[in-house]
Amino acid sequence: LSLFPVMSSMKVMLLWLGLFVGALLSNQVPSADADGPQCTCGSFQYNNPSTIHPAGNFTEGVDFPGNDMEPCGSTGCSDVSLDDCKQMCLNNTACVAYIHNPCNFADVCWLKSGVGFPTPNSCRNSQIVRNYTTGPYCALTTQWTNDVQPNVTVPLPEYPRPQMVRNGSSWTNLNGMWEFQPTSGLVDPPPFGQPLNGSVNVPFPIEACLSGVWENHMYMLYRRTFVSPSNSSTLRTLLHFGAIDWFSAVYVNGNFAGNHSGGYDGFSYDITAFLSSSSANELFVVVYDPSDYGQQVFGKQRISAINNPGGDTYSPSSGIWQTVWLETVTAVYIKDVKMKPTLTSLSLRVEASDGKEYTYNYMVKDGEKEVAMGKALTTIGETISIPSPKLWSPTSPFLYNITVSLGSDTVLLYFGLRTISLGKDRYGVTRPMLNGQPIMLVGWLDQSYWPDGLYTAPTDDALLYDLQAAQMFGFNMIRLHQKVNPERWYYHADRLGLIVLQDMVQHYGDAHGITPDPALYYSDLQAMILGRYNHPCIVQYETFNEGDMVAHFDPAQAIAFVQNLDDSRLVDTDSGGPANNLLIGDVNDIHSYPAPNVPSPSDTQYSMVGEFGGIGRFVEGHMWWPQGCYGYNSVDTSAELASLYTQYIQTLISKRDQLSASVYTQVTDIEFECDGLLNYDRSNKLNSTETAAVKYINQALIKG
Repeated sequence: LSLFPVMSSMKVMLLWLGLFVGALLSNQVPSADADGPQCTCGSFQYNNPSTIHPAGNFTEGVDFPGNDMEPCGSTGCSDVSLDDCKQMCLNNTACVAYIHNPCNFADVCWLKSGVGFPTPNSCRNSQIVRNYTTGPYCALTTQWTNDVQPNVTVPLPEYPRPQMVRNGSSWTNLNGMWEFQPTSGLVDPPPFGQPLNGSVNVPFPIEACLSGVWENHMYMLYRRTFVSPSNSSTLRTLLHFGAIDWFSAVYVNGNFAGNHSGGYDGFSYDITAFLSSSSANELFVVVYDPSDYGQQVFGKQRISAINNPGGDTYSPSSGIWQTVWLETVTAVYIKDVKMKPTLTSLSLRVEASDGKEYTYNYMVKDGEKEVAMGKALTTIGETISIPSPKLWSPTSPFLYNITVSLGSDTVLLYFGLRTISLGKDRYGVTRPMLNGQPIMLVGWLDQSYWPDGLYTAPTDDALLYDLQAAQMFGFNMIRLHQKVNPERWYYHADRLGLIVLQDMVQHYGDAHGITPDPALYYSDLQAMILGRYNHPCIVQYETFNEGDMVAHFDPAQAIAFVQNLDDSRLVDTDSGGPANNLLIGDVNDIHSYPAPNVPSPSDTQYSMVGEFGGIGRFVEGHMWWPQGCYGYNSVDTSAELASLYTQYIQTLISKRDQLSASVYTQVTDIEFECDGLLNYDRSNKLNSTETAAVKYINQALIKG
């Protein structure tokens, strides 16, 4: 996915120079009756406003960035005097501040339902007229933002690992308010026994407004205390992290528990030996995240996007960004379970925590009905035959439950019986074959960014919503782009019957002259495959995207690496990139903007247009940054958006005899990139009739 370039270094320099000069002139601003030529406007910026703002006096030359209200919106109301602007705010109980610009020969008024820190802006005059508490403040909110109240309830309270669930009383969620402090480098050891000078709402990345930090730091410390979940001498306590971006070192009561690198996979430590019976067990997490200044994969993150947003890279998501939890287990416990289905059976492999051989029991259920049970050894695989099998597909996403017991330890998992392979349809065209039958995959590009949580959805309902929205528009597939999502996202896709094409996260270009480290790439690739192995929704991996990093690798080696780890899924070599021309892997995948073209299938590859579209519609009041939106092309109305989308799909329908998969860009707007069917805040750009029309044409492409 490539869009518009970010500002040149000269423009960045001029931007910062303008801000600096604006600050110097903040006490020498034009009077409120200044005419246009005397006014020099500073740059609009969002700033971190995690404080309580008191009502204050009228201030010349100061802006309060924040949420723009109707009736003026982000463009403001023209020809409104300073006094009338203030009165408009006082007449609306939701208005907490107003901004008045007397420049450019037209008095303009903005009303604010939320405000940020004051910033110098020589052409704006402002006043906060009511006390305003941010909790925390977000420049653009979703319908779930206000559900995050860390001092009232635990954020994301759901069990984070649906594919291996233990008894509910065995785990403790550690999400919520932690102490936090940025540092100038890796602090090792951390300052044991000393409180940190700030706070953060875990598990939201520190750049996200829901974290309460809303700043970027490469080096940081997290601290909290917790009660030991068990005093039993026969039980073990595990500390789990869903994901930390990027490197972390963990200490419990001054003891080093371990370190981990990789921003997208979960990891655990047995901390039993470090625990005390006191209620104040101390947990320190030391984090380093270079984002686009490192050799690791980082996807679409770009540190400079915080102050210089634009193009198709976005704000970084540093630090802890998935759930942290404690779990009590038996002395020897089930460490891992791997499942590989066929149409009639399930291959099962169970690993004990100490790696030794044990006998375990399993039971497969269809709802409450037992369909298979038996015993097996942890050191060898077991094949379980399923009588009268019910298959998993988008139209019938049936899931079996399976319990696995090793001694006193029992875990609950689920699986779907399905296969994915290459084959020929009745006309001899190579197709992806789901359960032995050709399937047309019609989906959208999902980058899973949120305006309030960035990498982290504010709630589980929010995480689910994007998947439900895909079905609302008639899609049967999602290409998860440049990101590995929390396991609950895949769990929802499994339940709903949405097929997932899983991208490997990329080192996005040779940013700052820094090239990717192959060892780090392959380490994260392995972690992605093994960490999401059991989800039936995933049918294909993309090893590379466009020209992001493939020039530094041998694509054939990457394909072999994937197939060695998982030979049950398809592999797309380089979606829309130069290595696609090698015609290796299972897919001939091109990108075509804005209108779609269709590549040719061959005896060994099916045809996929991996990205197309990107139709921009910029909706007032729903933009990340007012007047900042881009798109590959743009339309003015929702009707035009639906019509142009329909034209694109009709083009694909006319080439359905060759095409097997298509991916529209994209689910939602993201920061300046406003080419989603949904706005960044997840509101729909289309009305119900237009949404139904998009669903109809998508289903026509799927069904033929």
